[in-house]
Amino acid sequence: MLRPKKKKKPGFWAKYAFKEISRIQNEGPENELFLLSEEEVVALNKIRRSTFWKVGIAGALGVVLLYAPYHIFGEALFPATDVWIPIYEQYIPLEIGFLVYSLVLVIAEIYFLTYVNIKAVANISHACGYPNTKDSNYENNMNALIAVSLEKKQKQLESIGINPYEGLAPIGVIIFQLLLRLKAAATGFFFKLLVTKALGRYALRSVIDFVGIPVYSFWNIWGARKIMNEARIRVMAPPLVKRCADVLYEQQKDNPEFRESIYDMLQLISESKRSFHYNHFLLSVTMLEKFGIVIKEEPPYNDDFIEEVPSKSELTKDGLQKLFVFGIMIDGAVSRRENNTINYLFEKNVLKYRQEEIVDWSKNYFKGKGLEEFFQAA
Repeated sequence: MLRPKKKKKPGFWAKYAFKEISRIQNEGPENELFLLSEEEVVALNKIRRSTFWKVGIAGALGVVLLYAPYHIFGEALFPATDVWIPIYEQYIPLEIGFLVYSLVLVIAEIYFLTYVNIKAVANISHACGYPNTKDSNYENNMNALIAVSLEKKQKQLESIGINPYEGLAPIGVIIFQLLLRLKAAATGFFFKLLVTKALGRYALRSVIDFVGIPVYSFWNIWGARKIMNEARIRVMAPPLVKRCADVLYEQQKDNPEFRESIYDMLQLISESKRSFHYNHFLLSVTMLEKFGIVIKEEPPYNDDFIEEVPSKSELTKDGLQKLFVFGIMIDGAVSRRENNTINYLFEKNVLKYRQEEIVDWSKNYFKGKGLEEFFQAA
């Protein structure tokens, strides 16, 4: 079993998220959460549109409220102050009032977006009758939704000895994460540069400043979309994970070779994703506990695992490929990196399913159509 860790006291937003998400009135049948009815699809689409409008307008207003007073009132409202800079050994005029005002607006927008994200995740979970209080993983599922609404990374995989960044140098991990956080700033900079080049000497600073409206609206919408998609797949995953584990257990319970390979296959899935994902954590814990495998924080791994899979028994290979394919699909999308891994394993005769099949199954899962075709093929 997992070794309990000391819990941190939840902050204001975590408490609010728990209050909103747990306020569910109609719990859906645990074994049908992954199937979306027409009514649920309509409700989810309505939630998406409403959320997109809110965050998009917030992005636009952020730019307008920032630059409109600045260009209307100028130095009368935001006077420049000479500040001594030791590095340059001279005074530099800084609009300190404008910087403080900018910071206040940024904090206000972040608070509003956090509120909207929490409401969106709560509405999505309620529309699907989730989380189910009868689920043995209710607390983990609840914490996963709270983490999504707060855009908080979860690293439970580390507690069971699985590392998505295995094989990457520490600097590679830093760069990998840093690039994800520079998108909005880089887009805004290049968009302004493009407009400046297009208008040339006729470009007014007021025009350049306001062209950021669509940029920040877009990234707010993109962020909200990412959060809602993540909430959706976390809602639908638990019953499918349980079914996958049950199917594999019935087929492989008397096969020690498969049992000994589970940890290595879970690590392979994690490395192919290069991310900490709750659904993969849920799959890993469910599989390890189902097969009675002791969970370790630093288990030994076989570096030659992929090369050795083709030489294993047909029963073991069949179980491993099912586990791999399911693990790839359970986060709701198949990335380019995962496609490369699929093709590699197909060439190595580890997989019998083609990339196109796996992508179609993944899309059906995200649309709420279930994974019946996968289980039938399995």
